[in-house]
Amino acid sequence: MERDLNSELIQSIFQFKKMIHKGFNRESLKSKISTTELIMMNAIVNNTTDPKDNVKISDLKGYLSISKGAISQNLSSLEKKGFIKRSLNENNRRNVIVTLTPEGRKIIKEHYSQFTEKLRKIVSHLGEDNVKELIELVDKMTEISNEINKESNL
Repeated sequence: MERDLNSELIQSIFQFKKMIHKGFNRESLKSKISTTELIMMNAIVNNTTDPKDNVKISDLKGYLSISKGAISQNLSSLEKKGFIKRSLNENNRRNVIVTLTPEGRKIIKEHYSQFTEKLRKIVSHLGEDNVKELIELVDKMTEISNEINKESNL
C-alpha cells in the first residue's frame, strides 16, 4: 500500500511540475520565455535605477524557492533575450540592479495577464478553500522535506 501511495505522490508532483512549466505557457510564448522567467520579470517590473525599494536577487530566491544559481541562469537568459538589463548600484557596487527593458515590459503586458487569468480560472474551479488547503499542504510537505534533508546532511 505504501509503495502505491509513494508512486501516486511522485506522479502527482511531476504532473504539478508539468502544469507549472508547460500548462501556463501559451504556444506563442513557449519559445520566448519560461514560466519562471515570466514570474521573475513580474517581480522586478517596478524596479528602477533607484534601488531603494527594488526587488533583490535574494528576494527572488526566496519567492521562487530556487537556488541562487538558477536565479543567475534565468537572469542571464532574460538578459540575452533583451528583456532585462543589469547594472551596478552606484551607492553600493556589490549590488546589482535588475530592470526591465522596453521589450521586457512588452512581454509582461502581453503575457502576464494571460498567466494570471489561467490561475484565476483554476482557483475558481477548485474553490478558494481547496486552494488554501493545497497551499498549506505544499508548504508543509516542503518544510518536512527540508527538515529531512537537513537531518541527512548532519
